[in-house]
Amino acid sequence: MINRSRSMTRVAAGAWLMLSTAGFAYAQDVPSYYPDDYQEIIEASRGEGQLLIYSNMAQYNWAPVIEGFNKLYPWINVSTLDLESDEVFTRYYAEANSGANTAGLMVSATVDGWRNFMDGDNALDYRSAEADQLPDWSIPVDNLYTVSTDPMIIVYNQMTVPEDQRPKGIADLARIVEESGDALRGKLTTYNAAQTSFGQAIDLVYLRAHGDDGWKSFETIGSLTRSEVSSGPMLAKLQAGEYSIGYFISGIVFFPKLENAASAKIMGWNFIEDGTPLFMRQMAIPEASGTPASAKLMLDYILSQAGQTAFGIGGLTPYREGVSKDDVAFYTYDAIKEEIGEDNILLIDYDDELIASDDFIERWRETFSPK
Repeated sequence: MINRSRSMTRVAAGAWLMLSTAGFAYAQDVPSYYPDDYQEIIEASRGEGQLLIYSNMAQYNWAPVIEGFNKLYPWINVSTLDLESDEVFTRYYAEANSGANTAGLMVSATVDGWRNFMDGDNALDYRSAEADQLPDWSIPVDNLYTVSTDPMIIVYNQMTVPEDQRPKGIADLARIVEESGDALRGKLTTYNAAQTSFGQAIDLVYLRAHGDDGWKSFETIGSLTRSEVSSGPMLAKLQAGEYSIGYFISGIVFFPKLENAASAKIMGWNFIEDGTPLFMRQMAIPEASGTPASAKLMLDYILSQAGQTAFGIGGLTPYREGVSKDDVAFYTYDAIKEEIGEDNILLIDYDDELIASDDFIERWRETFSPK
């Protein structure tokens, strides 16, 4: 489990020593498997001097990545804008259509947003120099790459939930609700799948695995649940005791809270035994990027072992083989797989089945409305 006594500052300090040797020693030194003309991309980036990234991640997630990247390419000034998953796309479309300066690189966790973006031929054609080092599933279509595989978990308030009522999974939560009657009414929380594509994909990947049985669990817990549009309010209300149990909570939002001793005493958690959704956070270089060379360098760095480790230090969940759990703040894909088993991993991938239909939204609203 998480080593709560280890501060992220100390983790980062130790890991950067590793990165300085595992990464590229100088901007001109690249791995032998990179294409012969890669130096042309490096030289082209010198004339750009900057890179603007639109993403749905906080600055603290990006900080170790930008630090490592600038050790290699110090002439590139990287700035990031933290947006909602869908806003990454709406903002880009508005700016690109008006001819305004826009993102050089885009990162988001949304299935329908990426499907629409890629189907519209909005991504720059670029095969990463790291592509052959990655699992096939991490590149679902040409020009779209996976940044991280972030888990959705169960969180509970240990002060209000007895040990024998701390659910191990969604079906287990439904069992607890059935046994406790109305005691948990208004005490459960999750993402609002009628209002957020993020929440829709999470619910749909669970239903893809469990079908009608999944809906039966939702029907048992739905009317007792108060939904939110992001993990922040859920976790604040869980810690305050307003909520008792949250399910499908973003692990990367929750895990940093365990660095605080008071929060760690109040809040407990576990992976979801009947299927832990892992959201494939993805990235692409937009066709309208004004800094394509710098974007290519950043994309390749993020996919490298050094970049994956850096994002792990920043709190995300790297998936590349060779990145050790000991070198990151929380978890890696392999560490999660080892803990819960590959069969219990539900990858939120690039699949039409994970895009909500009107029928799904209508059924979800009916299932999760108070009764």
